[in-house]
Amino acid sequence: MARICFRSQVNPALLDAYKDAHAAVWPAMLEALRDTGWRDYSLFLDDDGLLIGVVEVDDSLDAAQRRMAATEVNAAWQAEMGALFADADAPPDEGFVTLSEVFNLDAQLTAAGLPTHANYPPATTSTRTGA
Repeated sequence: MARICFRSQVNPALLDAYKDAHAAVWPAMLEALRDTGWRDYSLFLDDDGLLIGVVEVDDSLDAAQRRMAATEVNAAWQAEMGALFADADAPPDEGFVTLSEVFNLDAQLTAAGLPTHANYPPATTSTRTGA
């Protein structure tokens, strides 16, 4: 499984429309994403239109995008969303710019021989002495 982070740019004047569309994504689109291997998928939007996506896919983002492109609902969704992006020359799902991962806590904990999960809240130890 691969975890991918990407960025894109929503037209800042159309942020409310973008948020509204994603508050109630079409059920057929949700099913298509699920069925084509998109997992733990989240989108984050800044006030300037910067869109950050994080998704886990079974193999690669390219393969997951190809599977989505083969669905009927994807073309309709991309056409609707295309008008909301800063670059309206290409469908939004073709304009993703992937970002390189530079830190992964679980990977570094594992490499250091440390457990990846701890009890929270952490146990506290008292440094007080005496009664």
